[in-house]
Amino acid sequence: MDRRTFVLLSGAASAALWRPFHLSASGARTPAAGSLRFDLDEQRRWSLWYHGAAQPVPLLRNATLGVWVGETLATLADLEDISVGNRRPPGGESLVIRGRAPVPPETGAAGVWIEAEFAAWDPSPAASAQGSITVTVYPDRVLATIRGVRFFAAPEAQVLPGEGPLLALVNGYQSWSPCSVATVPADLTSYAALGLTRQKHGLGIVFDPGEPGEARVKLASDAGGGLDAVTEWTPARPVRPEGDAATLRLAYLPDGDGFAALSAVAMPTSSVDRERVAALAAPTGWCSWYELGADVTETDVLANLEFCATHFDRRFLRYVQIDDGYQRAAGDWEANSKFPHGHRWLTDRIHASGFQAGLWIAPFAVAEQSGMPAANPAWLLKSAGPESAPLVVDTRESWGGRVFALDGAHPGVQQWLYDLARRVVRDWGYDYVKVDFLHWATAGAGGGGGHYGGLTHAEAYRRGLAAIRDGLGTETFLLGCGAPLQHAAGLVNGMRIGEDVGASWGGIQAPARAAALRSFYHRSVWLNDPDCLVVRPPLTLDEARVWASIVAVSGGMNILSDNLPKLPTERLPLIQKTLPVAGIAGRPVGTQVEESALAPGLVAGDTVVHFRGPWRFRTGDDPRYAARDYDDDAWETIPVPLRWEQSGHADYDGDAWYRTRFTLPVLPTGRSDGRTDGRSVWIELGKVDDVDETFVNGVKVGGTSGWRAYRRYSIPADALNWGGENVLAMHVTDSGGPGGLWSVRRDRPAATWVVEGASRWWTVVLVNWEDEPQTISRIVAGLGIPGSRFGAYDVWAERPLADVQQTLTATIAPHRTLTVALRAAAARPQVIGTTRHVIQGTIDIAEERWVGATRTLSVKSVNLDGRPYAVTVAVPRGLRPGVCKANVPCTVRRLESGHVLIEWPAGNANDLSWSLSFRQAARR
Repeated sequence: MDRRTFVLLSGAASAALWRPFHLSASGARTPAAGSLRFDLDEQRRWSLWYHGAAQPVPLLRNATLGVWVGETLATLADLEDISVGNRRPPGGESLVIRGRAPVPPETGAAGVWIEAEFAAWDPSPAASAQGSITVTVYPDRVLATIRGVRFFAAPEAQVLPGEGPLLALVNGYQSWSPCSVATVPADLTSYAALGLTRQKHGLGIVFDPGEPGEARVKLASDAGGGLDAVTEWTPARPVRPEGDAATLRLAYLPDGDGFAALSAVAMPTSSVDRERVAALAAPTGWCSWYELGADVTETDVLANLEFCATHFDRRFLRYVQIDDGYQRAAGDWEANSKFPHGHRWLTDRIHASGFQAGLWIAPFAVAEQSGMPAANPAWLLKSAGPESAPLVVDTRESWGGRVFALDGAHPGVQQWLYDLARRVVRDWGYDYVKVDFLHWATAGAGGGGGHYGGLTHAEAYRRGLAAIRDGLGTETFLLGCGAPLQHAAGLVNGMRIGEDVGASWGGIQAPARAAALRSFYHRSVWLNDPDCLVVRPPLTLDEARVWASIVAVSGGMNILSDNLPKLPTERLPLIQKTLPVAGIAGRPVGTQVEESALAPGLVAGDTVVHFRGPWRFRTGDDPRYAARDYDDDAWETIPVPLRWEQSGHADYDGDAWYRTRFTLPVLPTGRSDGRTDGRSVWIELGKVDDVDETFVNGVKVGGTSGWRAYRRYSIPADALNWGGENVLAMHVTDSGGPGGLWSVRRDRPAATWVVEGASRWWTVVLVNWEDEPQTISRIVAGLGIPGSRFGAYDVWAERPLADVQQTLTATIAPHRTLTVALRAAAARPQVIGTTRHVIQGTIDIAEERWVGATRTLSVKSVNLDGRPYAVTVAVPRGLRPGVCKANVPCTVRRLESGHVLIEWPAGNANDLSWSLSFRQAARR
């Protein structure tokens, strides 16, 4: 079809150009400022523009949209018998193109009808311009097999065109899959959502749930750095007689980044869905898993239940949850011999103590010992190939041997999942259910067999999860975990959004990073679960405060998981200071920055020496391998980073050694003490599975246990050969599963969080993730905090700080946080900090009133929990505290800084109404 014919059919006046319009008061249509515009060229490639006050800004150019019919990609340019029209959905306008896409006869495939709707929505209050693309596929006489939909394919230079690198916030596939920030081009895939940043412009892309495919944006690592946004139907299936549809939503911020754009576009379009999520109360409680693990007993749960009843206010700690270890086998969720009284007896005790009961299950997992695989073989997912044997997803003796996955598409499985959920709630008495290992519902992606009825992985997963949701009812809180994220939306109340936490400095970093990079999901799609709050050793007290601060400021769920009766007494106040959940989510600052690649290498001040290899490798253990002069020429070479199972050592567990050589320049400063620029020299290694001992020139420089921990070791002064060759040797012990030096990414968590607890009263969390002191300086306006002068309060030290003007600067010790409250300065006395909660101004200060005529500050403090309580008041010069009047007696002290401290002893959990009068200071 030529351009003239297309213009005539579309009714367009200029090359099928389409612009969204809004009606003015006079009824004339005028272009909308601050909105998106889709253009179509003669080849029916689409482009996206932003129309603001200045010249139009291109966001995505010359993109190809199409549908895979069999093995053929049918694009808009291939359409025949097309029709083009406009729709006016509520809140926007759209262009609809519809046509038949025949497939060449030699392919043996059937054709389809394709409808593409390009919609632009009215400018939002969040200052983001939003649009969407919906592709619907209808059959043409016969049901053609569809492999998926391509929304766009474009080179990197055509996406957010401009100077500077294109940064991508890459979203992992399921709950435990890490997120990352990378510069395009990159060989990565982002699932369900993608945030893009170039200079100070942000583009967010989110795919809707409920479609047949699993959506992703593939980033290419070649020179062109292309982006390919697709939804893949795996396995491919025939189109439904009524048609199938998929929707991609976009948001653009002219002054923001990809993360902020994601936060804008992730919000549901339905006001009902928005209100449903906004009304959810974030659960708080205790979970048995992270210290007691699978060895948990009924006695352990009762002991922790008693501790919670004694030390926590039931208004603020609501749930007691039993995790993995209670069941007879995966698939047989009745209580085992460690829980001799059974579920109902236990939940009755939990309810009698004033709490609600929670239960962990892995609903799609069935083990041999449960009897389910033998009794219902047709319910199991099958492996690919002619034999089509049941797919083994794991082997765990504590779960009952080999573990198989249920096919959520099978009607019998759906009924069984529904009945299990009803039994959990009605018969066993649980109020909260955590469903884990949900990604096993999509097991076999890229090689697994099909699903019952020819459904795709996405459809089978969503139908099984919907059966659980229906069985639980609307009142039960449903938490997803290990879950593919896109198609869980709308079915779960909460979602684990990161890896498992651990009670160590390395163990809190991956969850802390996920809490930041996936915070765009929180209170838009569901409530985020950053994973459990753990504060026990070996975390130091300062490290525990870091994790407590992040859990509190994230605004997500807050579930404890230490064995509380054995918790050191000084750790308990850390937990109490995070309860209840403030209900106001903080935002991470500075997430859209890619870290410089250092590992594997040596860092000395500003000097970075990368270890180029080759890396030598040998299984087994011999202490001689650590020596500098050991001859390793006969060893095999191995790529780094990569798990050794992928390098010819499949299923190997045990000891192995890595060795490599590197040459250092002459010491830059001419010093001989192993220090440059006054800073230590560090070896940056990466992440090792599971345990390492690392040597440089035969000298042990460090060792770490934990596959997620990033290895970074300080080098002794006399260990290095500056100006010559050096040898790094690493002894690795793998206790099971994958092994080796598998990642060189540091993946630092966000170092800054900001939350506005009350109006113009902010809490800022600054974290030093490094092993050396760091001087951190933050321009207050750059944190989104307006104003020029602020009263400041150190939340953990519980003391006032000097007023902050424009810049917040602090030197923070390693592995510590400075959590500081900032309140805009006033010409009158005002509260600037309390000891009640990490998030200042939102939990306990309900009313605050200043009466100038009587120089009296009147305040109502609520939600107290019986701990000692203190309030710090900033006082302008010239005023002195007078009498404190309260319904519970208080003491008043004037600090050297001029602030006033008002204190109440322990034992009061009632609301406080108090007032403090002031007098004019006597002049000297």
